[in-house]
Formats: sequence, C-alpha cells, structure tokens
Amino acid sequence: MEGNPTISLGEHAPTNGVLAPYLPRLARSRPRIEGTLVTDILVIGGGLTGVYAAIVAADQGARVTIAMKGHGGLSLSHGCIDVMDRSAPSRALSLLPDHHPYKLAGKAHLKDAISKFRDLMQHAGYPFTGKLSKSMSILTALGTIKRTCFAPSGIARGDLDSGGSIVLGKFLGFRDFYPYIIQKQARKVGVKITKFIDLPLLEPPNRRDAYSTDYALLFEDSRWREEIIRMWRPLLPGVKRLGLPAVLGFQNHCQILEELEDSLGIDIFEIPSLPPSVPGLRIERILLRQAQVLGVKIIEGAGVIGRIDGRSRGKRVAGVVLHSTGRTIQLDADVVLLATGGILSGGLVAQQDHRIRESVFDLPVRYPTNRSDWVGLSLFHRQAYAGTGICVNARMQPLGLDEKPMFNNLFAAGGLLAGSDRSLEGSRQGIDLATANCAVYEALR
Repeated sequence: MEGNPTISLGEHAPTNGVLAPYLPRLARSRPRIEGTLVTDILVIGGGLTGVYAAIVAADQGARVTIAMKGHGGLSLSHGCIDVMDRSAPSRALSLLPDHHPYKLAGKAHLKDAISKFRDLMQHAGYPFTGKLSKSMSILTALGTIKRTCFAPSGIARGDLDSGGSIVLGKFLGFRDFYPYIIQKQARKVGVKITKFIDLPLLEPPNRRDAYSTDYALLFEDSRWREEIIRMWRPLLPGVKRLGLPAVLGFQNHCQILEELEDSLGIDIFEIPSLPPSVPGLRIERILLRQAQVLGVKIIEGAGVIGRIDGRSRGKRVAGVVLHSTGRTIQLDADVVLLATGGILSGGLVAQQDHRIRESVFDLPVRYPTNRSDWVGLSLFHRQAYAGTGICVNARMQPLGLDEKPMFNNLFAAGGLLAGSDRSLEGSRQGIDLATANCAVYEALR
C-alpha cells in the first residue's frame, strides 16, 4: 500500500492500529433438502446389531439401507460372542427378569441369530466354535480370564479348560501386548504360563509405532511370513502350545495360522490384544462385505434426525433426514430400525440438565432421576447408567410413558435397550444378535 515501507521476506512492520473491516454474518438458513431416497427398511447404526440386522432383512428380499455416522464398536471388542458370563449360559438365561432384552426377544431368536452368524462366518472362511450350554475360558491381554460362548477357531484353541502348559510369544517392538503382565496376572487365578519368548519381527515399512492392524496386514504377505518362520524356528525348541497376539492376518487368517503351525510344528492360538481389535475388524469386514453382496445401501458419515409421518396422526415414522457436509438428504422408509447403541456409542446422550435422551427420535429413556446415582462407587460393581435405555415390548417396538408402542413401524435393538448391564453380565454380543434377529422378524412379518 502507498506510504508503507517495503517489507522483505521474514520481516514485519506495524499496522498503525488499523482494524480489519467488520462484515456482518449472514442469517443462518436451514440446509436445502437435495433429494429423497426410498427404502423398505432403514437401519440406523453400523455396529454388530445394525449390520447383522441389515443382512438378515436383505436376505429376506427387503430393500435395506444402513445410515451410519461412524463405525461401530467391533474394532474395540475382543471378537468373540458373549452370551452370559456364566459356566452354563443357557441355564442362566432362564433366571433373568422379564424386562431383560433376552427375555423379551426369547431364546429361540438367540439360537437362530447365533446359527445364522456362525454360518455367515463359516462361509467367509472364519469359523466360530463353541456351545450355548457351556462357555470357554480364554486369556485376555491383561492376563485375566474371560468366559465366552463362541470364539473364532484361532482364539478358541487357547481355551484354558483344555489344560496343558502355555508359552507366550512377545513380539519385539509391539507395544500393545505384554506377556509378562499376562503371566503375572494369570498366575493369580491359577493359570500356569511356563515362560514367554521374545520373537523378532521384520521392521514395518513406516517409521511410527506399529499397531495390531499394521502387523495383521504384514502377515498377509507370504514372503514376509517365510522370513518370520525362518527367524522363529530356532527359538521354539520344545514348545508345544504358543499364545500370540491376535494379529495373524485379516482375510486369510485361517490359512496363515495353519501355515505357521505346520512350518513351526507347534499349536498356536491367538490372544485378543488392545484396540484396534483385529478379530473384531475381521468380523466387521465380513459383515459389511456380505451386506454389500446382498445389495444393502450404506450411507456413512451422516447425522440423523428422525421424521414423524404427520398423515398417520403420529402413529408412524416417515424416515429420517441425513445431514452431511454440504448437503441434506431425506430418506423415506416403510420400517426404521434403531441400532445406535447406548451412551458410549451416541445412541443415548447424557445432558447437563441431568437428562438422558435418545438421539434420533427423542424417545423416552429409562434412567435414574438423580444423576449422582448413575454410577457406583466401585468401577467393578454394577453401574446404573449401564442399564439405561429405551423400553421395548416383545416385538422390539419402543414404548411410550403409557407402556404402549409409540410408532407402528419403529423398532429398536442392541445396546440402546434398557434392562441389562451388558458389561457386567458378559452379554453384549448375544443381546445384539438376539434383539436384532427379533426386530427384523417382527418388522417383516
């Protein structure tokens, strides 16, 4: 500008206090709805509940759309199917109260859902083993013992009930698996781990700390595996049963596990490591792939607001409005299935005014009225907030304050439902599958 000194690169000059011009903000306007999509069943939520429900519905011939703001919790899970944390889960189910999600859905839907899930995993080359009548005991990344009903074959091989000594493999440079902690903690509960062995790995191609997903991708490389086998073979004399972190590949996991066992001459099992969970991601990939094969449309990254059908006098939902960057889409559906999860998943929102609300249709939520009662004094005891959720009937229809279905074509499943502390019970995946199976059956009949 005229009168200003010449400024060289890296220098500065005073501005003499001249203020930038003020430009008033334009009034905010509601985003324009760009188009309308139509579907038979709209599933809101992309976790185990939502994607499984979409697959079951699409397999019955329905046009299905999944609206998911982000991925579900499978990447944080151990990759097994928990039904109840009891030695005999099937027997424990009969002792639950009538308002529990298992009791509402019924044991028949639980059995059917597990059967369908296992068939799907088997067809994808990732078989699950287990029984509803008897749980298995597996090691966790922290050395505790976890009881689960159904596990991938690679994890199920580590069932502690089968006995035998265990040797753990420590991957040098892998920060999310600590065999010495597992050994110390396991000893407290009577599990004998003979020793752990340092197993070298080839350096990953990046220059950052490697995650479990990085190594899972490397194990898919046959040349990389050949070099690993060559390095490990002289380190494992006398070892019969070796526990490794669950990073042995994604799509070709069973083939990789078999190749390692044959080449090294030992039995190998996987131990779920810290997130991101490779076993959980294997399930997620299989489910999403199958959903796409069946023609399910997936809309990802959009916020969802429910719409009520005014012509029905409030008895039906019309669908949702999807808000994403730069545009808004209206999605009409004959049936809407909420699979948005609980507080940790965003399906329920805890507010500063001491209320917990449902995030899509603002449905009534059952929760303790006194906020100080939401959590217990001990982290390891029952937490009241964990049982928070929406109440449903045996058809998985959300209920109003009068305990009657609020909308004829709205259903809910999974962690959004009230009546269970899934973490304490060890019932998370079982409830997801059973209630999703029941909701789809009721919606399509």
